[in-house]
Amino acid sequence: MSRKGRRAGARRWRAQAVTLLLAVLAGAGCGERSDLRIARRILDDHRRRARVKPLPGAQVIRLQLSAPAGKDAAKGMARIEWDGLNYRETMASAGWTRARGVQSGKAYLTDEDGVTRVASEPVLSELLTRSYFWRRAYLFDDRENASIALGPAGASSVSIRVTPRGGNPLLLTFSNGGELLAASAPRFGLRFHGPRRATDVSSPGAAVEVEIRSIALPSGQLADTEAGGWSSRWSGPSAEVALVRLGRSVAVDGRFAGQPARIAIDADADGPLRVRTAFAGRLHLAPAADVLGRRTARSGPLEIGPLAYPMLLAEVSDEVPEGADAVAGAVFFRETVVELDPANARVGFHDPARWSAPAGFFRGLLDDDGDRPVAVVRLAKASLRLRAGTAAGPVVLLAAESARRVNLSDPGARAAELRWGSAPLPPSPVVVTQSFDPEWGDDGALGYDILLRFHAFLDMPSRWAYLRPLEAAAGGR
Repeated sequence: MSRKGRRAGARRWRAQAVTLLLAVLAGAGCGERSDLRIARRILDDHRRRARVKPLPGAQVIRLQLSAPAGKDAAKGMARIEWDGLNYRETMASAGWTRARGVQSGKAYLTDEDGVTRVASEPVLSELLTRSYFWRRAYLFDDRENASIALGPAGASSVSIRVTPRGGNPLLLTFSNGGELLAASAPRFGLRFHGPRRATDVSSPGAAVEVEIRSIALPSGQLADTEAGGWSSRWSGPSAEVALVRLGRSVAVDGRFAGQPARIAIDADADGPLRVRTAFAGRLHLAPAADVLGRRTARSGPLEIGPLAYPMLLAEVSDEVPEGADAVAGAVFFRETVVELDPANARVGFHDPARWSAPAGFFRGLLDDDGDRPVAVVRLAKASLRLRAGTAAGPVVLLAAESARRVNLSDPGARAAELRWGSAPLPPSPVVVTQSFDPEWGDDGALGYDILLRFHAFLDMPSRWAYLRPLEAAAGGR
């Protein structure tokens, strides 16, 4: 047999041996020590065969991004950089830029309008896992004290589950030849086509092709990021307008780019202001395709009484509630205190710098999942993270796993004892859906039909909601 044939035979033998050993371990229920030894051996094999090493304590990775074949030929760029424990991801396409990162142990987001905010614990856990992967920390001798375990194995692949401190479980899948095939975690997914090319499937429905262009040392320290960059302008302390019901949605009337506009308010809309195609035509917008499959353009101002946004990034899309010209969530929640006063059919937007909390209201935690308001509610000793203010209807939407966790997965189940801080929520039917990501911390949603049973102030800038039941208000509470 030739030398080449002997090498090929040896590779096949090693692949079969690894697969057989994993199968024996799974079937025989070997102890943890055996499991860990095999996991470490797989990682060491990957490092040796692929000739990769952990990256230094400070580094910059530059990526070229492109839309998948068959879509608009949109391009973009990304930069991943770290300096010690500080980490940052920056993406740019079609004239916009956004960034996310970890600084001093906290997560932050700078959105497409240039507004920077501290984000929630689920965002921090996601970013810690991303940082762990891009730094190749799983190849350090101590693996930064991450826990490791064997994952699923197939005829030609093996996997390791790595859980960094404070992060989410990261599943690394390798070929039997030692090449990295995929990396996946909640809100993070890469499928590799070689050492420098991959498909990023982190965002459902928005796959992006990725090419690593360079890995280099930074030219200086990673500069600190500060919260701010607010895009709102106030000529008075508050803007008050009529509350408009559009089916299950809530909307207000204002003006955008000089044209009258009916704008739905929805916690699901955590990106740019979304405008209907026909309305964008009246505004003569000329959107450009971006790498995420969106059509975006800058325009403005958005005006609602004394509240104005001089210029915003707008996404042209028909995913807008019927009867509305546009839908916004992040635009309002990130910079204003949103008041819902159903008794007087009124919506208020208040300047956080000049607003004070009302007396006689219950208080509950309102978290910020990256420009998305989230009610942190409790059921006995369990907690749920529910998007606050959506078109869900008179029900509590829950992911299947979340519903099982709180014993609300049976058909016809009702959430009868939910509490948002000190406020009891009205008993409501539960609808189980697959539209959420509970592994990440996204358990479900509260619809306006439930929220409008309160006079409510949603103060996401300070992370609190203030609630007073309408019947209590009517009784003079």
